[in-house]
Amino acid sequence: IDVLSFGRLSHRVLEETSRSSFSVLDDVGKSLVLRRVADILGDRLPVIGANMHKPGYIDEVKSTISEFMQYGIDDESLGIIEKKCSSKAALNSKIKDLRLLYSEFLSYIRGKFRTTEETLDILCKAVPQSSLLKDCVIVFDGFTGFTPIQYRVIKELLRVSKEVCVSLTIGPKENPYSGSFDD
Repeated sequence: IDVLSFGRLSHRVLEETSRSSFSVLDDVGKSLVLRRVADILGDRLPVIGANMHKPGYIDEVKSTISEFMQYGIDDESLGIIEKKCSSKAALNSKIKDLRLLYSEFLSYIRGKFRTTEETLDILCKAVPQSSLLKDCVIVFDGFTGFTPIQYRVIKELLRVSKEVCVSLTIGPKENPYSGSFDD
């Protein structure tokens, strides 16, 4: 029996399948790279760049970039959002800055580091080769939801495991067999 997060599961499987030969950029590393990239971009980030040295701001930007990666938001998606926000100057400026910063962040780390979010993509490819996961029983407990990349991992786990169970918390008056839940 192992109790694992998605991150720990990816570490174990990637190590087992010999796919762990890359450096993973943790949150502190992401913050340092984002600060460096923002400094390089300088005046090309008129909204975000001016705030990057304020306490806590880099963490907010890092969280936003991480969300982009978890939910598969790429440059094209941000371009669409930017166009749709063209009538809202402040929002549009922030989106432009985020788009540029995100693009340059990815360019800066390409070939040097992987982010924790990218390890789940690599895990998806490694799951079929894992003897640790073959015919095992997997139980998901304590989750309130999953990101798209986590759903892709679960899809791969369903293919190789013997059984996948998901625990849910429901109120005492709710009937799990009725097909609908009352608020």
